[in-house]
Amino acid sequence: MVGVPGRSKGCSTCRRRKKGCDKKQPICTQCSVAGLDCGGYERERVFLNHTQGTKAKHVPVIYRKGPQQAPRGVSDIALPDGLVQTAYVEKYISIFLGKYLPANLRGSSGDWIEIAHTLHTSDKAIQFSLLSLGLFAVGESQYAIQSYCWALRKLYIALRIPFQAQSDSTLAACKVLSLIEVFYGADENALLQGTKWHSHMNGLLAIIQSRTPHLYQSGASHQLFADGRYPLLISAVGNRQRTPLNTPEWRTVPWEKEPKSSMDKIYDMMADLSEILADTDEMRCCEDPARQANMHEELLRACECLDQTLKGWLEEAGPLTDFHHDDGVIDDSTDHSNLSLAHMTLLYWTIHIVLYSTLISIHDPHDPPWLQIPAEIDPRPYIRRVADALPFFWRPGAGLCGANLAALPWGLCLHVAYATPQRYPEEISLLEQFAVQQNLAAAVLPFLQSLQIDTGGPEMVSLGGREGCK
Repeated sequence: MVGVPGRSKGCSTCRRRKKGCDKKQPICTQCSVAGLDCGGYERERVFLNHTQGTKAKHVPVIYRKGPQQAPRGVSDIALPDGLVQTAYVEKYISIFLGKYLPANLRGSSGDWIEIAHTLHTSDKAIQFSLLSLGLFAVGESQYAIQSYCWALRKLYIALRIPFQAQSDSTLAACKVLSLIEVFYGADENALLQGTKWHSHMNGLLAIIQSRTPHLYQSGASHQLFADGRYPLLISAVGNRQRTPLNTPEWRTVPWEKEPKSSMDKIYDMMADLSEILADTDEMRCCEDPARQANMHEELLRACECLDQTLKGWLEEAGPLTDFHHDDGVIDDSTDHSNLSLAHMTLLYWTIHIVLYSTLISIHDPHDPPWLQIPAEIDPRPYIRRVADALPFFWRPGAGLCGANLAALPWGLCLHVAYATPQRYPEEISLLEQFAVQQNLAAAVLPFLQSLQIDTGGPEMVSLGGREGCK
């Protein structure tokens, strides 16, 4: 065995990262500054495979790394030397959690991601998913993608085992994987990112439905189910489809032991909104004039009922979030309850936007007076409020959690505005201007626009590019 000629004499960590190394002993400056484990300066070995009498210039050189004993917990993935130690896996997961959770709320936010973190030591799919997010967060995209693929493989294996498929861990893993698509799933194929996210949503729905509603009445199961409804309902509204979780059983049984919160109730209204959108499309496709007229009248009543439910919810929930101080400066509170109320405020406005735009789209000027749409039915003020509130969710104190909560309502607002750009030119400008001002928001915008392409509806089929669905 001989040393490898012509190779860098830097530490193994710098060689792997392809960075310059000052070769300082015992730890190089580059690793110290980056907070990485310095891998040392031991030279790799190579074996020269040759037969007796072979001339040196014809000797084939085969490079081999000796087998390494990977620690328990990450034995299934070929990661860099530092990452094959559990301590380093935890380090990258911790980096992600520090970026995701609002400031000073680690361990007390009540967010579903903390349940996933609690389960990750006993579930490889969650562990690799969280590790992937941590690696993406520090720019190690190659290893992040590798970890993501291993998470998918582990999840696939778990889904083939009935008791694992119905576990909280599998449900949490699917939610974490969908989070990767939101922030780091950009692809040259603009359609692919939205398609992959919808695939995760279909998987999440299937996992939830594999258990009965009675099994989501308490503990981590209840919270994962309650929080899991949010992206599923956003997907249903965007796709203009009814959600299977809107049956009387699914809307009541999981809350027999715990009363519904204001957030649960606004999710119920989103489910009602998805029903209205599906009914709207069915009405438009109806070829029987008499039946279509009846459907139109029923649809208007359903819209009025939802509008009244929104007003009742507001009276019960109390004042909505004021996103700015009196001097116009964005509120930078780190109180998680403020972030939760802010999210409900955003959803309250978003439901109005979709509901009112639907009412306008089905309005018939020849309707009798009792079916006429009131003049105050106008989505534009609500779109402006959403655009004005978006910086609150992307401020440093909100973490990636805030961005994740606001991204999908922002996308729905874009969806409505893009469908009829001639009606909302100023509102589109406000919604898109925010992405120009915020680096992270600009990173999320391709995901939202991918959803536009991957989501179809009768009112958007004639539109292309960013203004609609292909």
